[in-house]
Amino acid sequence: MYRISIIFFTLVIAGSELVAQPIPDTLRADSTTVYDTIDRTIDDRISDAQRTEQTVERLTRLIENPLDVNRASLGDLSSIPMLPPSVAQRIVDHRRSEGPFSQIKDLTTIRGVNAALLQTLRPYLTITNQLEAEAGDASSLPSMSSILNNLNLDVIQRVTRDLDLGRGFKQDTTGTKFRGSPERVTTRVRLSYERRLRIAMTLDKDPGEPMRWAPETDTYGFDHVAGNLTLNDWGPLQTLVLGDFTVEYGQGAALWQGLTFGKGRSPVSPLLRNGRGIVPFQSASEDRFFRGAAATVSLSPSLSASGFVSRRYRDATLDSSTTSGAPPYPARTLSTGGRHRTPSEIQRKGTFGKSTVGGAVEYRSSTYHLGMTAYRSWFDRPLSPPPDRPDEQFAVSGTGTSMLSLFGSAFLAPYTLFGELARSPSGVYGGVVGAALDHEAGVQAILLGRRFPAAFRGLYNSAVGESGATQNEVGVYTGLRVRLADRWRIGAYVDQYRFPWLRFGLPRPGTGLDTRVVVEYDPRPWLSTYLQLRAERETVGAERPGPGGRPLGALQPERRYAGRWYTEYSFSEAFTTRTRIQLSRYSNVDDGSSHGVFLSQGFRFQPLNSLRLDARLAFFDTEGFDSRIYAYEHDLLYSFSVPALFDQGRRTYVLAQYKPTSDITLEAKYGVTWYPHRRTIGSGLNRKDGNRAREIRAQIRWQY
Repeated sequence: MYRISIIFFTLVIAGSELVAQPIPDTLRADSTTVYDTIDRTIDDRISDAQRTEQTVERLTRLIENPLDVNRASLGDLSSIPMLPPSVAQRIVDHRRSEGPFSQIKDLTTIRGVNAALLQTLRPYLTITNQLEAEAGDASSLPSMSSILNNLNLDVIQRVTRDLDLGRGFKQDTTGTKFRGSPERVTTRVRLSYERRLRIAMTLDKDPGEPMRWAPETDTYGFDHVAGNLTLNDWGPLQTLVLGDFTVEYGQGAALWQGLTFGKGRSPVSPLLRNGRGIVPFQSASEDRFFRGAAATVSLSPSLSASGFVSRRYRDATLDSSTTSGAPPYPARTLSTGGRHRTPSEIQRKGTFGKSTVGGAVEYRSSTYHLGMTAYRSWFDRPLSPPPDRPDEQFAVSGTGTSMLSLFGSAFLAPYTLFGELARSPSGVYGGVVGAALDHEAGVQAILLGRRFPAAFRGLYNSAVGESGATQNEVGVYTGLRVRLADRWRIGAYVDQYRFPWLRFGLPRPGTGLDTRVVVEYDPRPWLSTYLQLRAERETVGAERPGPGGRPLGALQPERRYAGRWYTEYSFSEAFTTRTRIQLSRYSNVDDGSSHGVFLSQGFRFQPLNSLRLDARLAFFDTEGFDSRIYAYEHDLLYSFSVPALFDQGRRTYVLAQYKPTSDITLEAKYGVTWYPHRRTIGSGLNRKDGNRAREIRAQIRWQY
């Protein structure tokens, strides 16, 4: 099978040279752009599915509602993954001194913006002419009739379902079972006037969750309900959000809940942050957001102040050993999964109430950005981590927590200096400091250091790091990207880190090293390819015999190697192919080594302007879970899919998008993973009988 597939891939690439015709270098602002951005900026292994979902949704919205380069704030421009904050600052400065841009290509007059970068940024940007910009100026308030006559309504209804169900859905299950239906149902409604007024609501029910009414745990039919009213650019009021929102400041050492990018194929720009401040929350993810009211006000052209108040209920596991005593019973751990399918999961929902107040002050000029942020949270019940877990010794505990930080950036062309210093309630300091280079000769570099002691406790922080938690980590990251020629680029990074205290599964302090090299080649506008090599070394937990044969916790080195070759070729505007070959290798002392291979051929076919088809046929063969391979897929709008493929099998999917009218979009995806040598798939209540896993996903969107 695999020999045939390799021959097939080779023929596709070789034959394309004979039949392909160049196509115009046009703007393609759709799910493909999101796919390419995620592939560049998200780690190969998805460690936080909810955070990745928020990132995908934010990028999709950014493409659907591009930023106006004549009106976007510095924070908004800096949220574009491939745009360095220093270049974003130059765009804002040029706007102030020279007036608005008349066309997108004028951005190439900005130092650091060449044709290649502009092509990458193009899907995220738009432009208004000077009359439109003046009409929409923040100093002029629109009339009620203007608002009512220009409202836009956007409604999305999505239903997804696994066709092969696990034990939790079986009617004859004698033990625990899921209380709800196997469908995931998501409804989104958004009403907007330009970017100045937005009303949004998201309703979501995960597979296995029942539809029920329990206001005491924030359950109103759907298990997850999020919504807000947002005002932007109303005189001195920059932003006002009533409802659900996230907060992003500095480098994420104290307050950062929203859009995040980690170590990916792009080694420099995504790691240099410039927070957007208060951002309305519209995700189906059930974690990492505030609920209440937040506002940012301009005190002067350079000075702004923000404040927020929040009241939320989180899922928590209560201490069963003290339930016979007087309430409030302490909470052992906070849950982040957001699933409420079984009686025990439902019992945990909304059991931990917390109130939070916070704010920030920021000063921005053409050469530097300074700010301070702080928050304080109070808990309804004590938070008491398990005493038998040494790795939880320094976790957030007690009846409240707080954090204060100072952050800043200095733009000293072609260099950017940045940093943030934060203080936790225990008096321990942690932070990020770094420097970046963005030279017009095509050289980008970054040096970033981070230090978060074990006792550095935070609930809402998310800085650049390896562990996913902004705590118990010290590291130095070095990244470099060089444009060797007009069509050749090479990027690389080295990340060295250590964990000063214990972690889950790690009985002693550990260390790690992560390296990656990527070579990109774009010989034509319709042909691009890259080769990526990655090597990781990290210490993991193990057991070794001690005195008297008693097992003792120890460390052993674990190594992972991965290689990927990817090529995208557009035969015409209607037909594109994508080929990927990926290899993996895993080794440690106890388990030996294992290998994996992944081969895929993807197609995009658009026979009509109203109809587009995406498909992929993939084969994988790994020697176990340790050598698994993640393969990001195209999916429905505002959704993502990154299956972890291991053992031996085949993965196939077809995604169709049809627009019968300009107002209606229909999408459907069918996928199947087949394992020829297995009789069951999954474990626990998700275990399925048989050797295949099928799913179907459908969505309808109406825009008016």
